[in-house]
Amino acid sequence: MVVLFESYGNFTSGQTSYRALISRKSRGTITLTDKEFLFKSEKDNILFHLRTNNIENFSVKNRFKLPTIELISVQGISYTFYPHKKERGSLTTSKKATEDLFRELTRSTFKKENPILFETIGSLKNSESEEAIFTSKILTGVIFLNEDYLSFKPFSEKSITQISILNIINISRDASKSGPAVNIQTKDGKFYSFTTLKKHIGRYTKEKAKTERLFELINQAKIYKSSEQTRLEKEEKEKIDRVKSMMEVSHKLRLDMVRTALDMNDKLFTEKVFQWAKQFNFLIDGDYLIINQETATDFLNDLSTGTNILSRRGIKIRCRFCERLIEYGARICPYCGKEIINS
Repeated sequence: MVVLFESYGNFTSGQTSYRALISRKSRGTITLTDKEFLFKSEKDNILFHLRTNNIENFSVKNRFKLPTIELISVQGISYTFYPHKKERGSLTTSKKATEDLFRELTRSTFKKENPILFETIGSLKNSESEEAIFTSKILTGVIFLNEDYLSFKPFSEKSITQISILNIINISRDASKSGPAVNIQTKDGKFYSFTTLKKHIGRYTKEKAKTERLFELINQAKIYKSSEQTRLEKEEKEKIDRVKSMMEVSHKLRLDMVRTALDMNDKLFTEKVFQWAKQFNFLIDGDYLIINQETATDFLNDLSTGTNILSRRGIKIRCRFCERLIEYGARICPYCGKEIINS
């Protein structure tokens, strides 16, 4: 395991009080690895560990005038903790150390989907209209980008914003007095404004160079994902045309030939062929699929549906909660029931 963060600190579970949070019993070593969050108590030497895929959400809270992280597991259990300053033997709280731990938690939670291409402290405003974006609430947190999503994890709220790169229709720079910023418009009519920040004398200030870099990388990601989608659509059309050609000469098709034409793995094809038989009143006769001529057109139309393109290819992503493989585009994980957050 790779250790991402380690520090002396305090840790409690459930609803906590100030006395419980600062007590000697709550002191120990906080460790975050690429797979687990751990706390080893100093007094009784008990080791607590929580897999990162069992973390539902977390936020930074100023609790009892202490900069703490409040975390909720997928089981609904809450935990409160904070690291101390890195100085040897220090029991002093550290806002910087807390933010460093928050950033490492963010990275370890979301990098499972795809490697993070860009990550920085920043702010986000969002609204349902372009005009309202200027007066929207400003959240400060972590901006991070991978090839599929532009994401934002605020410090102070247990929420996540994830914008699918393919859902972006417009990317622009904001060079007004309130800028610099990167403005995003999505296909579902939502507007977002991102600004990168840096810390200067204890305060966050806007960082023009990183904002420009963010603008460039989002554009590059959009070009890449659009070209990838075009390629996939072309490949899918070629596969469907092959099946259509087979159906034009016979209504009795060998199952292995259909599977090869659609370039499906055995497991996925077996699942699909029984679905097709039930949905379109086809018959499975040994090694053959008997096509119902009355529903053949509906079958081809279903194969051509854009929402089925990636799932037919068997492309999967991992649920960030239970880490089971699920179909790309799923709204709810069929294994753990958690909502897959997309924009």
